[in-house]
Amino acid sequence: MKALIVGNRPLNSNIIDLAKEKLIIAADGGADRLLKHNITPNIVIGDFDSISDKSATKLEEWLVSNRNIQKTDLEKAVDYAIEKGATEIQVIGWSGGRIDHTLAALGLAFNSIISLIDEQFTVEAVKDSKIIEGEESTLFSLIAMPEARVSVSGARWNLQHEKLKMGGRGIHNEIGPTGITTIDCHSGNLLLIQGNFVLPHD
Repeated sequence: MKALIVGNRPLNSNIIDLAKEKLIIAADGGADRLLKHNITPNIVIGDFDSISDKSATKLEEWLVSNRNIQKTDLEKAVDYAIEKGATEIQVIGWSGGRIDHTLAALGLAFNSIISLIDEQFTVEAVKDSKIIEGEESTLFSLIAMPEARVSVSGARWNLQHEKLKMGGRGIHNEIGPTGITTIDCHSGNLLLIQGNFVLPHD
């Protein structure tokens, strides 16, 4: 089963397509965001400090209260999706706003069934090896959290067993002319931030 988790941030313009044939879980105020697109979530979960009274009344039968202060509403929604048997989880409406919440959301991507999606990027962890495909000059970045030893082949800039630390060293690479790039994470924790656009070159 596939699940779509919706946070309380501006949603992707392709939200209608993303929501098709998925269990839709709104994380608290994400319910308001969905209703603006005429999408009714299957469940709304959280501590309900951000959902509007109007939406809470409309969705009363679908509200699941979880006041665990040790977890964010997105984490609560992920837990619910996994409990229901989700084998693939996409999270939208997660980026922007408070930097602490955004960084916490990035941590979700280290679960192999979770990807974080916004208008321009998909974020997921690289465990062992990952092949990405796309048009030449499609942007991608690598973020070590906090360190990772990485090799990259088939990119504009390749790496060979290089130790990356959280910072700018892995930012802004591009898929090479073959259209296939291989990323190996030999040790540590590594996030792949893959763009959905091609960078122009003069």
